[in-house]
Amino acid sequence: MNAIKKPLIRLMIECLFRFGPTREMLYKPQPFPRWPYMFSPRQMEMLSNLLLSVNVPGAVVEIGCNQGWLSVFLLKVMKEVGVSRPYVGIDTFAGFQEADLEAEYKRGKPQGIYDYEFKVCKREWYETSLKHGGFTNTRAFKADASTFDYGSLSPIAFALVDVDLYRPVLLALRGLWQYVAPGGLVAVDDCDPNHKLWDGAYHAYKEFCSEMKLVPELMCGKLGVLRKPFAAPE
Repeated sequence: MNAIKKPLIRLMIECLFRFGPTREMLYKPQPFPRWPYMFSPRQMEMLSNLLLSVNVPGAVVEIGCNQGWLSVFLLKVMKEVGVSRPYVGIDTFAGFQEADLEAEYKRGKPQGIYDYEFKVCKREWYETSLKHGGFTNTRAFKADASTFDYGSLSPIAFALVDVDLYRPVLLALRGLWQYVAPGGLVAVDDCDPNHKLWDGAYHAYKEFCSEMKLVPELMCGKLGVLRKPFAAPE
């Protein structure tokens, strides 16, 4: 079913997005309310609190931003309390990388299980959504989280790593941690060892904690938190 459904949805959005009047329809309140987030209300509250708890300079980086629902939400949270930070979204905007899928299959996941996940998105759609919300202090990169140059965003005050699978989560953490400001914070989504699809994120998070000698801190059933310590006084 997904082999037909996902391409049709993408084609429909492409057609609507191409013309100004129909593009505006995408941003109108819809007649049938739905919850568009991949987080529960409690998890959304926790993400907001974690973001606002950081009191050091630096950017907010969302790694795995998909269509931008959460980006707009977190930007609105910061705006409401008068916090202004550069906001960066990073995504392939094309689903998972082949190397990441192969790593999951080697971990025992069924072949093809991820083929149609997160493919109904485009960098242009993401950027337009943020602009439509009135946010201009933002950047979007179409890139692989595993190889992105996080040094170009330094210092990073808060990062959300939401790329689901073992390999990209682990490589993203290894790539960005040195550029997180002392006192900054990283949240890793999908840290649930019992999830049939996304448990790889949990195992990557635990492995990184072990590598860096950090104490795992799990919240709200699936949020793994990493706190960058301040330098010890000399």
